[in-house]
Amino acid sequence: MDQQRARTVVVSGGGTGIGRAISASFADAGDTVVVVGRRLDVLEAFAAGRHNVVPVRADVTNPEDLRAVAAELERRFTTLDVVVANAGASHRGPLDTLEDVAEHWRRTVDANLLSAVLLEHAVRPLLRRPGGRFIAITSSSATSGGGEVAYASSKAALNRWIVQVANDVGAEGITANCVSPGFVPDTELYGGPVSDAASQQVTAGISVGRIGTPEDIAAAVRYVASDEAGFVSGTVLDVNGGRRAVPLAVVARSAD
Repeated sequence: MDQQRARTVVVSGGGTGIGRAISASFADAGDTVVVVGRRLDVLEAFAAGRHNVVPVRADVTNPEDLRAVAAELERRFTTLDVVVANAGASHRGPLDTLEDVAEHWRRTVDANLLSAVLLEHAVRPLLRRPGGRFIAITSSSATSGGGEVAYASSKAALNRWIVQVANDVGAEGITANCVSPGFVPDTELYGGPVSDAASQQVTAGISVGRIGTPEDIAAAVRYVASDEAGFVSGTVLDVNGGRRAVPLAVVARSAD
């Protein structure tokens, strides 16, 4: 599956959870990995001891930050092989007033949709032609009917948007896809440990009989980023263990 030559890979939100697993997977294969995020200390901790990992502090919802990142990437690497828009969050806060609701939706959409849109726009000129890969990390909540509604809605929009990106870049030999994780509780998204009862409830609806891991998602990303996936574009790859539609509301509550 893997190319023989070393590639240049960019992963937003690459210092924790699924993003960290994705970054580690590419780095362990010998690729140069640029990990982008707001917390430089987290990125530097991940990069420690890895000569082929470059930490870059940036808020990927901020156009000025991304403009600077793109300029630095062009200066250092000229072209990019793989870009993974992994950064995202589920905003937690009060929803008592109209102002609360507005803040909740703005922050959630910015974190999950706008971050990917701006990153893709900033780096598109640098993607290798042909052969560049743009991959966004979405969520099974976009289609399952479970999870927090603003988060799920922002991910559903991400799924629709990736189709347009694929249409825009396909003629240049670039692919664009989403990878959609199922229940992967070992991430910051859940805000803390998920209770055994909640985990068992969801696992009961997963065909393979276990919860997912960040490494499961990283493996799927590596496939979509491979040469063998050159005819895969504009799609959402579900990585959920065959999970049936089991509402995750109880899981979200347990993580609060």
